[in-house]
Amino acid sequence: MTATGSHLFGGRINLMLVRESARIELKDILGNPSQKKVIVWDDTLIGSVGLVAEVPFLLQLGVYKMIRLPAENITDMDGYRDVSEFIFLVRPQLSIIDDIIKAIARPAKSKSFVVVFVPRKSIHCIKKLEENRLKDGQTTPFSFSIKEFRLDMLPLDQDVISLDINSAFTDLYLDMDPTPLDQTVRSIGRLQALFGVIPRIYGKGRNAEIVANMMERTRQELMRGGESTAKDTIPQIDAVILLDRSVDLVAALSTQLTYEGLIDEFFGIRYNSAKFPRDQFSEDVQQVPKNAPPPITPLSVTLTSEENMYSNMRDSNFRSIGKILSKKAREISAAFEERHDAKTVQQLKQFVQKLPHMQQDKISLSRHTTIAELIKQRTDMPEFLEVIYAEQALREEDNSDGADSYIEQCMGKQEPIEKVLRLICLQSLANSGLKPKLLERYKMGIIQCYGTQHLISLHNLEKAGLIKVQESKSFAVVKRSLRLIVEKVDEFAPKDSAYVFSGYAPATVRLVEYLDRPNGWQQIEDILRLIPGPTIMREQKVHKGHERKKKPTPDQPQVVLVFFIGGCSYAEIAALRYLAGREEAVTDYIIGTTNIINGGTLMDSVLANTPHYERQN
Repeated sequence: MTATGSHLFGGRINLMLVRESARIELKDILGNPSQKKVIVWDDTLIGSVGLVAEVPFLLQLGVYKMIRLPAENITDMDGYRDVSEFIFLVRPQLSIIDDIIKAIARPAKSKSFVVVFVPRKSIHCIKKLEENRLKDGQTTPFSFSIKEFRLDMLPLDQDVISLDINSAFTDLYLDMDPTPLDQTVRSIGRLQALFGVIPRIYGKGRNAEIVANMMERTRQELMRGGESTAKDTIPQIDAVILLDRSVDLVAALSTQLTYEGLIDEFFGIRYNSAKFPRDQFSEDVQQVPKNAPPPITPLSVTLTSEENMYSNMRDSNFRSIGKILSKKAREISAAFEERHDAKTVQQLKQFVQKLPHMQQDKISLSRHTTIAELIKQRTDMPEFLEVIYAEQALREEDNSDGADSYIEQCMGKQEPIEKVLRLICLQSLANSGLKPKLLERYKMGIIQCYGTQHLISLHNLEKAGLIKVQESKSFAVVKRSLRLIVEKVDEFAPKDSAYVFSGYAPATVRLVEYLDRPNGWQQIEDILRLIPGPTIMREQKVHKGHERKKKPTPDQPQVVLVFFIGGCSYAEIAALRYLAGREEAVTDYIIGTTNIINGGTLMDSVLANTPHYERQN
C-alpha cells in the first residue's frame, strides 16, 4: 500500500475523497491526539484499515503502541501501565468478544476502553460485552464505550472500489444473508453524497433488483424527511450498472490469463499487495542492507497504478508479458547509455536529474521479471496447460460431456478437490446443467475419492446454483448471441475483451458493452430473458439544471459505475479497462464490487476444506 494514496489520483472521479472521508471519521473516533492510546487490532482489519490510515497517520493521532488480538491482560503489560486508553478495532463477531474479554482480564479504574466495530455495530456483540463486564468475582465492572468505524468502502485504485466482504458469495447464495446488499446500498449512497445523484440505474439479477429497490426506497425516505442526496452537486457519475454474480459464473470460475489475474490465482492479492518467495528476488528489489542476514519472511510487493510499469502491464494477457518486459529492458538500457552522449555540464545535470527515476525503473523491471518467471514456472507445467485446455473445451463446445473422462481421471489421481469441483461446476454452468446420470456419477466419485465430508460441499454447490441437473440449453444460446466465444483472439494487440481468458468474453462485460451501444439493452431483450434474474432500467431525478446536456464523446466521456454484487475478478476489471481504453470509447468505467474473487477463492467459500492459498503454496 502507499502512504499518500497517490495511486487514487488520475481517475475520472477523485476516489481520494473516499479515502479522506474515512480518515476524517477515524480521526474523530480516536479523539484527542495528545492523549496516549493503544490500538488493539482484530488481525483481519490491519490490511483494510491500512489502506486509508497508514502507521504515520495513526502516530499523529496519539497512537502509542499497537497490539494484535488475541492478547491477555494488556493493562499489566510492561510499557502499557501509563496508557489511559485502549481502543479495540474489531469486526462485529461474537468470537472476537471473547478475545476482548481476555485482553481486559484485570481492568484498572484509571483505564478507559473503547470498542470500535468495523464497519458497523452489532447488538449481539454489545450484549455479550455487557454480560461479561463482571468477571472473576469482581465487584467493580470495567467501563467501555461503543463506537463504529463505517469503513464499508475501500478505494483499491483510481477506478476500483471494494466493500471487502470476503463472505459475500456465501452470504448471498448459501446463507441468504442480505448484509452485503445493505452495505452495497450504503456505499452507493455515500458515492452519491460525494459525487452527485446517479441519474440512471441499470441492473441484471435478483440481488441487483433488491439493491435498486433499496436505493429507490432510501432516496424517497430522505426526500420525505426534507433531505436530499447531494442536492447541490452536479452528477459526476452518469449511470450505475448493478450486476449479480449469478449473471456469469463461468467467468468467475475460469482461470484468469492476465498478468494481474495470474498473480491473484497463484499468490493472492490482498489489499493491493502480494507475497512472493523472497529468495527469488535480487537484493535491490528486497531493499535489504548489505551484509545483513536475509529475512525469512515472504517479500510483500505493492501492486497499484502508482508504479508505471505495473500499471502498463497488469491488464495484458500473460503471453505478451515477455515481449513487454524485453521492450522495457531495451528502453532502460538506452536511457542509461545517454550518459555517454552528455558533453556539457547542462546535459550532465539533466541526466543526473533523470537518474533516480531510471534506477527505480530498473528495480521495477527486475521485480516484475522475477514475478513473471515465477508465474511461467507454473503456467508451463503440464497440469496447468491441461486445465486451461479443459476449460476452453468446456466453454466452447455446446455439448462438453466428453470432459467427464478428464475430470474422473483427476479424481482418480487424487488431485486437489478444488480443481476437480471447479471443473465440474464449469461443465455444469457451460451446459446449463449436467445430465442426471453424470451428476450422480460425479457425486459418487467425490465421496469415494475425497471423503463423506464433501457431502456438505456438494450440497452447497447445488444450493449456490454452481451444479444442477440440466433443464435447458440457455447458455449455448446466450454464448452465440452475445458472441462470448471469440476465435483467434489477438493476445498481444487485443481487438476484443475476450483476450482476458484467451477466447472467452465475460458475459458481465458483454452486457456492459451492449448498454453502451445505440438502443442499449433493448436490442437484446430476448437474450436478457435467458440470463438469470430480472432486468432493471430506471431513472433517478436529478436537481434541475444538472442534467447531462451533451452526448458523450471520446474527449468528454460519460462515467459509469459497474457494480458487481457477489464479487468480481481482476480479469473482468481488465476487460472493462479495455473497453474504456479503446480509441472510439465514449465511456469511462469505475468498478465497484463486494469483493475481489477468483475461481479458487470462490470454490473455497463453499468447500469444507483448508484455505485456497494454503493448499496451493
